[in-house]
Amino acid sequence: MVRQLQLIIRLLKDKRVHPLIKVLPFLSLIYLIYPDFIPGPFDDAVVIGLFTQFFMSLVPDDLVDEHRYEQEAEKIKTNQEDSIIEGEFWEE
Repeated sequence: MVRQLQLIIRLLKDKRVHPLIKVLPFLSLIYLIYPDFIPGPFDDAVVIGLFTQFFMSLVPDDLVDEHRYEQEAEKIKTNQEDSIIEGEFWEE
């Protein structure tokens, strides 16, 4: 879920995504502010999920794939940097 949120943020920042499509995630957040039709968190989660899926389906697949690839590359780079252990070599 965190990766999906990161992907949506990356797509919102991309200038190639049409501005009207970028409005969808914000509409779901506005829904949280206004009074609900059905009280409780379940309907909020459903509305946010639907708007998110609708947003992802409207963004061109090549842009989504490009950002997923970059996201995966950043994750691999971070994992590699975390596994490096600094030290000194002593030769006797």
